Amino acid sequence: MKLISINIEANKHTKTVTEFLKEEKADVICMQELLEEEFEFYKKELAFEGVFQPFDYCCHHVSSIKTYDVIMELNKKRHGVAIFTKNIIHSGFIFYEGQKENILKSYDEYTSDEKFQKNKTLIWVETKDDNGALFKFVTTQLPVTHKGEVTPYQIEIINSMLSKLKNLGELVLCGDMNAPRGHQSFAIINENYKDNIPLEYKTSIDQNLHRVKGIQFMVDGLFTTPTYKASNVRLQDGISDHMAIIADIEKII
Repeated sequence: MKLISINIEANKHTKTVTEFLKEEKADVICMQELLEEEFEFYKKELAFEGVFQPFDYCCHHVSSIKTYDVIMELNKKRHGVAIFTKNIIHSGFIFYEGQKENILKSYDEYTSDEKFQKNKTLIWVETKDDNGALFKFVTTQLPVTHKGEVTPYQIEIINSMLSKLKNLGELVLCGDMNAPRGHQSFAIINENYKDNIPLEYKTSIDQNLHRVKGIQFMVDGLFTTPTYKASNVRLQDGISDHMAIIADIEKII
């Protein structure tokens, strides 16, 4: 099955993202930072079923007073993670930090207390290929850290995620991990799941579209358990502020 995973940066690249996805014709598409209000749009455009779970309100950098109103309006919208495919057999979500009730609060209440704002979720789907083989895909977005540094909180969240993933069995895990390859945070994930991003790629940050130039961190991931094999893995820039991960996934057991 052909898989694409991409952080779409809310609605900043909708036209480019849509054109790219239609051209690539993937069987499974995993998204991070998808606006709640655009979930139905993508289902219709892709002609796919889908699952979506918001976990935060947008939080975008205000670079100038001219963009303040636009950014603040965007910041009041919920975003989260989604998976799209043709045939969803089973699906679900797990909050491994915080809880769903927090993100149901109004923007003003949500931002009134830090305890409401620490929410992280993963979503998963089971789908079948043309031969009837069952596949399980999971996507998530881990918390960002300053300059990619490893923090105790980041490690705590990663361990919480991994403990929840154990209950899901064999799977393909992808998303915006915010855990740079080569750092301890990445190593903890890699101890449990195979890293499938070719070593020739040194960063998954789009050098032209990301607001901060020159970031050389491999923060987007594609991991598998032994049941699955990822091949023809490549990263594509020019779509969003993160590069898209494209891969063929097959069952080997």
